[in-house]
Amino acid sequence: MSTAALVIADAEGLDVVVQGKTLLAHALRGVEAAGCVDFLVVAVPANRLGSYEPIVQARPGTGERCRVLSCDGTRAESIRQAFESLSDTAFDVILLCDAARAFVPPGTVTAVVDAVRAGAPAAVPVLPVTDTVKLVDSSGVIIATEDRSRLRTVQAPFACTPSVLREACARGLDLLTELPGTVRTVAGHQNAIRLTTEFDVSVAEALLNEERA
Repeated sequence: MSTAALVIADAEGLDVVVQGKTLLAHALRGVEAAGCVDFLVVAVPANRLGSYEPIVQARPGTGERCRVLSCDGTRAESIRQAFESLSDTAFDVILLCDAARAFVPPGTVTAVVDAVRAGAPAAVPVLPVTDTVKLVDSSGVIIATEDRSRLRTVQAPFACTPSVLREACARGLDLLTELPGTVRTVAGHQNAIRLTTEFDVSVAEALLNEERA
């Protein structure tokens, strides 16, 4: 079964260097290292094309199995454009990757793809919620306690069949934040945090250094 990965590189700072490579390069390396992706489309905002495209093109085999696509508008629109760029090729599994989650382990990528190949319409990595979660009213007063044993935080990548993504695109959904009806969950990983601040990058780098030590 063939798999295409749509890497949404819409975050600022993906050209920041961590451990000798840019965050975008780390994100692409993780997808490629999973060994289950046949083709990549990297969706880049037009105003970041000049800095992000050379990073993508520096990857081995870019011309054969990787395409850089300039996208504007919302993330949902970028996903739609990236998906439609595959219209001339049939794939069995579509993988949506958030480049801001630059250190997703290859095993997590493989897990969501394998879940769809095994028959799930969609799959996503999750982590259990460890904090106590409270519900509050409009005045900020606690009114109830959620059962955290049933709560999960959602990570990425998101894997699905082409039909699931086609329907989501028709509805204008961003499947990296808005999940459809039936989604299988697989075990997430602490390294798959979304890097949006300098503090996030420092935490991710510390986790990687700890693993290597």
